[in-house]
Amino acid sequence: MTRLADAIEAARVAATAPPRESNARDLVLEILTAAADDPQVRENLRDVPKGRALLRFTDMDLAIEFEAGDGALKAEAADPKGKGPKVDATGATWLGLVSGTLRPWLAFTRGMVVARAGLTELRWLQQVAERLQQAYAKGSRPTER
Repeated sequence: MTRLADAIEAARVAATAPPRESNARDLVLEILTAAADDPQVRENLRDVPKGRALLRFTDMDLAIEFEAGDGALKAEAADPKGKGPKVDATGATWLGLVSGTLRPWLAFTRGMVVARAGLTELRWLQQVAERLQQAYAKGSRPTER
């Protein structure tokens, strides 16, 4: 019982506290890297047009070079001033989107994610986030809230 209570408390704290700046990008990168190796995720991205974006963390000076579509996904640490379409959000928003705890329509319609390059990248990224979360649901991974 103590172990379960401790786990529930840790989950509550993690869900309500902002991620530490030192690890939000690393956690997002770890999730995306694991998702890239998941066959269900790749299958869900098969009919999504291939695209790329620089996912920038507005609450820290960090970024991830992100590519997805045509049945593939790739993510790696990058310079926030790097090349490519820039998409900005806080670490908590990126973490929620890639972990499946934040609904993509909510993040994108409420302006929690801002595409510096334009609406095309924003629509593409929303579709990718939705497909990631659908793959998580099929694989019994964390669900949306």
